[in-house]
Amino acid sequence: MTKKFTIIVLLMCLPFLLFSETILLYTITEASADDLEQFDDLIESGVMNEFFDAGHIIFNAGVSGYIPEIGLDHYKESASLQMAKSGGAAFLLEVKLVYSEVQGITLPADAGFQFIEVATGDLIKEGSVSIDKKWIDEGDFENGVTAMGRSMAGYALSFL
Repeated sequence: MTKKFTIIVLLMCLPFLLFSETILLYTITEASADDLEQFDDLIESGVMNEFFDAGHIIFNAGVSGYIPEIGLDHYKESASLQMAKSGGAAFLLEVKLVYSEVQGITLPADAGFQFIEVATGDLIKEGSVSIDKKWIDEGDFENGVTAMGRSMAGYALSFL
């Protein structure tokens, strides 16, 4: 009887032993046309799939157009950090997409990112990724842009 009880207690405690972080993916883009926004979705897809596969909880917020460096007038922190705090995220992955013309197609050839701990506002990792030349040569822009997202996620995941 005590053996069954011990097993039941251990099974009930198992969910508390699982570890995952909550991350806000905040994408800033200048894209406004529908065909450009599809690339935003592909990058976000690449990032989110990597985090999900690693067992983390990730949600996204995308912003089109110019974003001020700080949030509301009476706050000194960025709008993205404010959103991450209000959403209960432990980390913020802020991605800034830079669109350019590649072989006659406008796509995000470069993406800068910052990985931030929300509670302290400390920058954990900062960097940028570019679309790999192999995807351009093959004309497979969709997979190239998705790979950019996976690459950013990989950098961020190495710090969790």
